[in-house]
Parts: sequence; C-alpha cells; structure tokens
Amino acid sequence: MKSVLIIGMSEFGKHLAYRLLELKASVCIYDKDKDLISVLSDDFENAYVADCTKDVVLRDLGVSSFDVCVVSVGKNFQAALEITSKLHEYGAKYIISRGSNDLQCKFLKIAGADETVDPQKDIANKIAVKCTASGLLDVFEVSDEYSVFEIPVQKEWVGKALKDTDIRKKYDLNVIAVKFGKTILIPDANYVFRNDDSLFVFGKSKKAKKIK
Repeated sequence: MKSVLIIGMSEFGKHLAYRLLELKASVCIYDKDKDLISVLSDDFENAYVADCTKDVVLRDLGVSSFDVCVVSVGKNFQAALEITSKLHEYGAKYIISRGSNDLQCKFLKIAGADETVDPQKDIANKIAVKCTASGLLDVFEVSDEYSVFEIPVQKEWVGKALKDTDIRKKYDLNVIAVKFGKTILIPDANYVFRNDDSLFVFGKSKKAKKIK
C-alpha cells in the first residue's frame, strides 16, 4: 500500500485525497485550517492541523517515511515554495508540488519538487485535445508528445480480431486495454471487437486526432 502525505487541503488537495482513499492508499493530510480539518477528519483517520511552513512541523513529520509527498497549499505560492524546499531538505522520497503557472512550476522544481502540476492548465489541455479530435472519449497525457486515449470502436473493426485490424499500421497506435460496460481487460491478438467496446490506446497525440 502506497503512503501519501498531502499538505494543504485546497480543492485539488481534497479531490486527490479522496481519490487516493478510493484507490486504497494510506493518506495523511495536513492543513492549518482547524475547521476544515475538523470536517475532513470524519473521512480521514490521519488528519492534522499544523502550519507546515514551520521547520519544527515538517521535521517531526518523518517525511522520508512516505512514498509520496504532495504540496497543495492553494494560492499561497510562497508557502508552497518553502514547504517544497523543506521536504527536499528533510529527505522526502518523491515530491509533487502544485503551481498555478509555468513560472511557479519552474521555481518549485528548483526548490526540490520531483514533479509539478498545474491543474487548470492540465484540464484545459485535455479538453482542447478532446475538442479538436471528435473521435476521442477521453485522453490522459503522458508527455507533451504521447498520451493514452480512450476511443470508441470503429465500425470497420466490429466483428474482427485485433490482429486483423489496421489500428497499428493506419494510426500508429497500440491497443493496451478494452472496456465494455464496467469491465476492462487487456486483449490478446485474437480478441474480437464488439459494437459497444471502447479502446484504450497509446501513441502520439497527433496520430489519435486522425480517428473520426
């Protein structure tokens, strides 16, 4: 079970914390807002009130014992920068820090973040890809160039085995999973596509846009 420390219960932090619980991770949350933690403590066993910009707080947290430390302190960039730097100083294994623009993310990496996220930018990029590629059901960016896409099965693939389609040749995309209803499976070459299937494929973003 992965252990995750989340510092700052911004909207991003709360959504992340609840999703991690659903995924059976061990979640520990901190925020300096006593009333907020009081509400969240009904759902989180490890919920604490503290100002993590203070050295004594992070030093006593044992941050190196967590698999991942997430800094999500909302609009207070100075606090995010200080906390990120101190997490790095105290030996955090992996630090993910939330920024609000490219410049903030750059400074957070300089301060010691292994990874940065800009939720608004990430969501905008995802929606932009979906809007410009009508055949996509969903998209998960892996890098600036590559993504995992969820696409509906094409009419010409229905009733055919994966090995008999032209997905790889025509679109240069690799099928990594198939979903039908609530079931997701990894197909072999003999899997026959059904009318209500959707496919998860991996490849370059510009390639997936060719699917109509």
